[in-house]
Amino acid sequence: MDEDFTFQLNPSLKYACIQLMFDGPQLRPTTGWTVSPHKNPCLIRERDILGFGDISTTIPPSCLVSIYAENSPHTVPNLSYSVPLKGVQEQMEIIINRSLKDILDAPHSVGTKDVPNPGSHNDLKKHLNDLKRFLSSSELSMFRDIANGCMDVKIINSSQHDELFDGMNNQSLSERVGLFVQKITNTIEFCPNQISTFLSILREQDHVVLSTLADRIAASYR
Repeated sequence: MDEDFTFQLNPSLKYACIQLMFDGPQLRPTTGWTVSPHKNPCLIRERDILGFGDISTTIPPSCLVSIYAENSPHTVPNLSYSVPLKGVQEQMEIIINRSLKDILDAPHSVGTKDVPNPGSHNDLKKHLNDLKRFLSSSELSMFRDIANGCMDVKIINSSQHDELFDGMNNQSLSERVGLFVQKITNTIEFCPNQISTFLSILREQDHVVLSTLADRIAASYR
């Protein structure tokens, strides 16, 4: 998408939001390409839009999307992928345009996989420490939900998950969170493309502090 556009939310909806529909039919061929949102359904809520610009929310709400291109002679050279918007008054869609040549020539690409640019290590470390401090003072159920989400997408495996809970029954929440954040840090170091998935899990908790920390971590990776 290379231009701005305006829209109005549908006032008839009880909970106003924009939903990006990634599973619709495509007018142009997409052979060899995969467009995959990091959460389903892919929603941007009205309260997040209206809250943008507050002291605690300096980055606009967004939906993270991964775009993959197969290294195959059958992959079409240019992708034009239509994403209709649900929840707006007038029919509208976003068009994702990508070129196979641009991905292959990108200095930060690994093969044909688009990954984030590593940012400031110090900023990232600070934000992860802030995350550790917040989770250590939160409820165990919130921490468990985040750990469960990470296990579901294989950021941590089942053995590591069990270690955080069954294996640390006598440990404090702070100690469990510390071990968890260390595991996440190690994963990001070796697999930087996983950071987007991890941030989506934080945002799904629907807590302003976690959303803000996710925004700050994302900003340090740009």
